[in-house]
Amino acid sequence: MLTKLLPDQISKHWDIIRYAVEQSLPPIVGGSPDRMKKILTSLLCGKAHCWASYIVDGDVRRFEGIMITRIFYDDVSDTRQLLIYCLYGYEGVEQSSWITGLKSLVKFARSKNCDRVIAYTDIPYMIELTKKLGGSADYTFCSFPLN
Repeated sequence: MLTKLLPDQISKHWDIIRYAVEQSLPPIVGGSPDRMKKILTSLLCGKAHCWASYIVDGDVRRFEGIMITRIFYDDVSDTRQLLIYCLYGYEGVEQSSWITGLKSLVKFARSKNCDRVIAYTDIPYMIELTKKLGGSADYTFCSFPLN
């Protein structure tokens, strides 16, 4: 089950969330020493969204994965996209869980007038899953260091 966390839930579970974010930062992130503080601030003020996938086992809830999203507005093309900024699974996540989570994100993106859900990944499983679900994974990320 994928749930959008509220600011007080983000604060309460920040250590768990922080670990997931550090493990899955996208290639667009630089090496700023205060980047985690800026990410937390963005989550707490609503510029970015934190989603938790969890497993319920009796009275115990256990995090299965963490995802950070953000609405990306491209003013050149006048389009809105829901960017999966980072995504991390704590243990073997079932394919059905990924699919259920993506369906939730699609509903959220539609409610925010987005044109699509986008993400960066170099994980073959996620690329294949994207294609299996009718998406495309056709581009290569290019980056040129400036130093």
